[in-house]
Amino acid sequence: LKLCGISAASTRPLPDLQEPPPLVAMQFTPQQLTGGPRFHHRTKIGNWSEDQELEEIRIKDYLAKKESGQLFVTAKQRQLEEALVPERLSETPDGVLRFGQTVMLLSQQSKGYLSINPYDQVAKDYPAFMLTTSLNDQPAVRNSFIIERCDENDGFDDDVVHYAQLFRVVMAPFGSKLQGPTYMHSEMVTALAAAKFSRHQEVTALAAPSGETKWQFLYPDVRLRLEMEGEPVPAGSPLAVRHVQTGSFLASDEIPYANIFGSEMEVHCFAYQSLNKTQNLVGEKKGDITGDVPLRRQGLPNVWTVRTATHDGE
Repeated sequence: LKLCGISAASTRPLPDLQEPPPLVAMQFTPQQLTGGPRFHHRTKIGNWSEDQELEEIRIKDYLAKKESGQLFVTAKQRQLEEALVPERLSETPDGVLRFGQTVMLLSQQSKGYLSINPYDQVAKDYPAFMLTTSLNDQPAVRNSFIIERCDENDGFDDDVVHYAQLFRVVMAPFGSKLQGPTYMHSEMVTALAAAKFSRHQEVTALAAPSGETKWQFLYPDVRLRLEMEGEPVPAGSPLAVRHVQTGSFLASDEIPYANIFGSEMEVHCFAYQSLNKTQNLVGEKKGDITGDVPLRRQGLPNVWTVRTATHDGE
């Protein structure tokens, strides 16, 4: 060993490395283990140090969210303030509806007003938002709509809304979510597009005008519907709203739909008609009617009333 230059001291075996102390399991009281009430950290029982740290972290997190306005209560209050800004309805001194007027749509079945929820977004090609009926009868930005003409060359020379004339229901932008106008929209039922509860045609507010955003006002009595086509639509009177592309009717039933505004009712498209026999085939055989003439009565969920400042429809 000396010849190799290695001392005897260097050949001594190395001492064993000291093992790390075993991990101490967290100490919890029987009350904490069973999910019951626990002691306060000031009692120094159980895992009091961790409880104290968690309490301090929760307080700091609460204060930070409060200063930045990220608390759930604060955010909900801000959303309600944005959507419930009062709106002024248009007046109809001559008793008829005109294009460009701001109105409200009242469902005769649910007794609620058509309303948009800008915080309930739907997956579409364009930004889309859910529509419901609300019991809030005060005109606000979320339940006031503008009747817009689809085509200036539709055969009518005045700006009066006529039965069977094409129009769009427009929601003016408001708040932080609706950056532009949106249009009442519906489409055929598919695996990805259907009402949330009834599974009928979904009705939303789409941020782009298209063929699926065209509607018609029809006379509610099917026996006089054909004769009333082309006549002016009176404000505050019951009527049916037909979707042009699918031929279905705007409807709202007493189907609860919970959102940040409370319990509201679902809006969808479905033809609610009476189930009684109307002798259609007998009339067709005699030549009195044709197959495209509706004879079954329109159901109450399909009946709406256009409310203005001077005609509330109640």
